[in-house]
Amino acid sequence: MEQLLKEIKLLSEKEPKTLEQMALKLSEEVGETSQAVLSYVEASGSKYKQLGIEDVKEECIDVILVALAMFYKLSENDKELHELISKKLDKWGSKISL
Repeated sequence: MEQLLKEIKLLSEKEPKTLEQMALKLSEEVGETSQAVLSYVEASGSKYKQLGIEDVKEECIDVILVALAMFYKLSENDKELHELISKKLDKWGSKISL
């Protein structure tokens, strides 16, 4: 995983999009994930796209990559990334345990 994060960080440094453009790109990728899910579950009006579970997975990865690239635009500190992920996981876990 660390090697993947290094590669994402390296590519993020070369990314010409501004933070605002990346935020819009993230919204676009989230929308594509939603479309893939709707097609996969054969929601009304979405079946014609014929997208499957692999499409959903790929769109999820696109969301993760753009989000990580945005993080690396703001901070190159992997320790901070790990700390924030741990903090958010703890918060998420506490809500699920209720």
